[in-house]
Amino acid sequence: MKQKHWLINASIFSVALLIVLWAFNCVNISDDRRWTDLTQTFLYPLSCTLIGSVILSCAAIAISNNILDRYNDRIGYGLTNRKIYFEGDSDSIKTIRDALQISNLIKSENYMDSTIAAYEADIAILCIEKEPTKQSEEEPTKKSEQNSNSPNQTSDSKEMSKWEKEAHDQVTALKATLTPQQALIVYTDGWLHDDTKAEINNRPFSVLVNFSGRIVSDIHSLLTTLPPRNGE
Repeated sequence: MKQKHWLINASIFSVALLIVLWAFNCVNISDDRRWTDLTQTFLYPLSCTLIGSVILSCAAIAISNNILDRYNDRIGYGLTNRKIYFEGDSDSIKTIRDALQISNLIKSENYMDSTIAAYEADIAILCIEKEPTKQSEEEPTKKSEQNSNSPNQTSDSKEMSKWEKEAHDQVTALKATLTPQQALIVYTDGWLHDDTKAEINNRPFSVLVNFSGRIVSDIHSLLTTLPPRNGE
């Protein structure tokens, strides 16, 4: 592709140069005043414009090629070499791995290998399961009839606080093991405490995902936008 671009540019430049040389030749050898006027008022300015356009086009193409090459190299490296580490709920991990297999963009050994450690991975994914509240069909109606000081609500509040604290501890513990060049994805079907969300949002290359439909897109995005790590 690079050679093809340069051949096209060279051809355009050669044609433009021939026009300029022809224009100068017309000025020098023609005794016809009309040719001289045409050359000086039209052909010569046109040739200069073409030369300038070719030079600018070559420079623009060279710059864009460098950018595209860098972008393509980053995408190719991210999808073939970057590794993913999983921690937490096994069912959620399986769901994510199945979705990645369906997308078929990442080499399977880079996310299916359970021996990948957090320190050697490019993305660490923490899966936090929120246990669904088991209620009978009549229980929601009963709860709506109870006052705010009911024992059931107090128990639910304690369970929620316990879950939020455990989730916070999991996030901070994993976050502490990662470098700024590693990404963090926290995937949960529960709603984290504001302090825990801040721990995620204030860290670069970190995402909180509450919906399974978008996690694969977030993984692909992070794989291709992460900065190079030491040695890359």
